Amino acid sequence: KTNVLRDRTRLMVYVDQSGHATLTWQVTILTTSPLGQWRFFVHAHRPLVVHAIDSLTSAKRRVTFTANNSTELPGRKLIDEGERSRDEVAQAAHNNAGVVYDYFFNNFQRDSIDGRGMPIVSTVHFGSSNEDTENAAWIGELQQMIYGDGGRIFRPLPLGLDVVAHELTHGITDNTAGLIYESQSGALNESYSDVFAALIDTANWTMGEEVVLSPPFPVPVLRSLEDPTLGGLYDPNDPLAGIGQPATISEYANLPASRRFDNGGVHINSGIPNRAAFLVARALGREKTGQIYYRTLTQYLSPRSEFIDAANLTIQAARELYGDADAAAVRDAFAQVGLVVEEGDPLPQQPPEDGQTVPGSPSGPSTPSPTPLPVGCTNVVTNGGFESQGGWVEVTSGDFAIIDPELPFTGRRSAWLGGQDQEAVQFIFQEVRIPPNATSVQLRFARLIHQELSGVIGGLLAADASFGVLFLDRRGDLISTVQEYSSREGDDTWYEEQFDVSDMAGQTVRLVFASENPRGNISSFFVDDVALISCTTGQAPRAPTPRQTDSVYITGEITDANTGRGVAGAQVFVLRPGITASRAAADGAITQNEVLTYGVSDRSGAYQTENPVPIGQTYSVIVLAARYRPIVADNEVEVPSDATNPFVVDATLRRSP
Repeated sequence: KTNVLRDRTRLMVYVDQSGHATLTWQVTILTTSPLGQWRFFVHAHRPLVVHAIDSLTSAKRRVTFTANNSTELPGRKLIDEGERSRDEVAQAAHNNAGVVYDYFFNNFQRDSIDGRGMPIVSTVHFGSSNEDTENAAWIGELQQMIYGDGGRIFRPLPLGLDVVAHELTHGITDNTAGLIYESQSGALNESYSDVFAALIDTANWTMGEEVVLSPPFPVPVLRSLEDPTLGGLYDPNDPLAGIGQPATISEYANLPASRRFDNGGVHINSGIPNRAAFLVARALGREKTGQIYYRTLTQYLSPRSEFIDAANLTIQAARELYGDADAAAVRDAFAQVGLVVEEGDPLPQQPPEDGQTVPGSPSGPSTPSPTPLPVGCTNVVTNGGFESQGGWVEVTSGDFAIIDPELPFTGRRSAWLGGQDQEAVQFIFQEVRIPPNATSVQLRFARLIHQELSGVIGGLLAADASFGVLFLDRRGDLISTVQEYSSREGDDTWYEEQFDVSDMAGQTVRLVFASENPRGNISSFFVDDVALISCTTGQAPRAPTPRQTDSVYITGEITDANTGRGVAGAQVFVLRPGITASRAAADGAITQNEVLTYGVSDRSGAYQTENPVPIGQTYSVIVLAARYRPIVADNEVEVPSDATNPFVVDATLRRSP
């Protein structure tokens, strides 16, 4: 059975093993038995199939290593995507990571742990001490998994699908809500990992049953969402001494937030929200529960969220997704564990920290109801509310902390730029990667400008302070100025701004907020709630609209001829009309006078030319990439006079011998 994907048919240059380039139509045909995704390259000018390959490959990328019972990371590579290993433990880690990827992609269109296609890196056979071998963990700083081989209590940890799902969900939490790993926020962090582990491993509502050795462990599971107390084994008077967890808030273990006491009982008190999640699933089913909990985790929770926050926000997510009846079922589930939210209760607010504010400060910052993102949309900014560590780089030569509790719009902190004249320039930036298939990219932030002059000189002679929102490339060169402000605009009022920056799609950029204060001007620029919302549809990057109607951008994908995967960093040179690729390449150098425009492929292989090209012309093209044979195509790209924007030209590259 076959299915021709007519909307995927596109014009492209195909290069055979001898290096000969041919203009072809790429036709994609899916087959179900056997399963395949065939690419046929049909000659553009006569009925001839130039080449055909089965390009079925997963978008996911898994790489599994072995530490050989050392603590060196990542270790020696055993398995890459599409490969297998005789090491059963490594293969289990690899397979189960794929199951987790598929669950989040198929249900929520989430592309890997970071939502942007990062490889899932796992290291098995980690460590030789009992502390290492009897453990599995997500290492956030390294963005990878480690698995021990077990010992007296556990079998090798990757053998448990729910173990793998639990730990990888920690990675998703790190990349979304950022729940701080202590006390109630840490217990929520643990709980969300258990909830999604149970939703992925659908056999039951227990954790670790495939890896626990019982005896010697008293019961054959680590935890149970259905019965956190494990049949009454939990002792609320000595919660660290035995096994089991509290099932209701009345048995909450009020422990110090230190490592000795499990960071405030994160593995103990997670039983309370775990039980609530089980009750939600019993009322609404696994599918609805997954959608509700994913929305709550990725769009609503903040680093310091507590149990009652989660209850409120989970009810809100249920109402928005499925209506009042299902929201009532969620409210009832939380009430059964002692987290009572009355109908109509306002969302919880985080208390402000003590401290004075500049004129115009609100009576106290609050945390408003988060705005839900549509399916397929992701906020690529980390810590946009400045409430936790990470994400931002503060650039200041003096002893000035830019992230500060002085005047937040919401939460407890904001970025405070300026406010002094001892340092002419301050800025804060974050490097972000915007997916190449983003069809819409919006920059959102809240800002307040406070005008203030210093002394007699300031009152009489000081120039205006200037503030800006910029995009720089990774070298620090300016790409685009989003908005500029002057201290004269200062009115001590918060404004929520929104800008369309869709032309940033496919780029890795630095988002910058900056201030420049001349002598005598100590005005301030406050920024909070920064978000860069990228919405994708799984299609190629959207090209800008050319200023001239008789021109189009050229866009497409550069892929490996053997694997079908995108080739990153490929340079696509479109030469000026009348200049052939053979002539331009003859001297081993391509000059500016020969090139009309060019593009560079991103990590997924997608590229787009820097400038549009006139329609009704034929162009020669050169494609260069490290470790690949170059494409030198003379007069092979014909852009017809009726071409629409963007004009798609794909290319496949073959590796150099």
